[in-house]
Amino acid sequence: MKKDKFPKKDYLYQAPTLFVGLFYLLLLLWTAVCVVMIGSKTLSAGWPLFQLLMIAFVLGYTWFFSLGISYRIYINEKGTIEFTSFRRVLSVKADAISLVEGPRLALIPYSFIRFRLEREKAYLFCRITDDELQQVLKKMRSANREMKFKGV
Repeated sequence: MKKDKFPKKDYLYQAPTLFVGLFYLLLLLWTAVCVVMIGSKTLSAGWPLFQLLMIAFVLGYTWFFSLGISYRIYINEKGTIEFTSFRRVLSVKADAISLVEGPRLALIPYSFIRFRLEREKAYLFCRITDDELQQVLKKMRSANREMKFKGV
């Protein structure tokens, strides 16, 4: 009889709400400071519209990227992984992930993990030392033996 590749258990990790909230609060404060500082200079200096549009584009792109950072990862018994962010839910097979890279500074417990997919990268808010996260990573490792892990 063939042994099943995946145990009959699903795994879920959700980043601490305080960490995610603090990240977006800092981003909101940074955006507000930039808008106030740049807005006051543009009114007095009379900046061209093109420069204002460039600054708005950079701030918009920063928010677009930041809202795509996942705060939840779920892997089911079949090896399908779902990354949930405020902007979307990305569903991939474990075989589609080639690299899982942890933070460069191991001293910081709250950070991001980067997942290299076939066509893009996915990021996850996380507490590296969390047992639930380690269970998800262990399940991913068993689902795809060719997946490389760095710093996790």
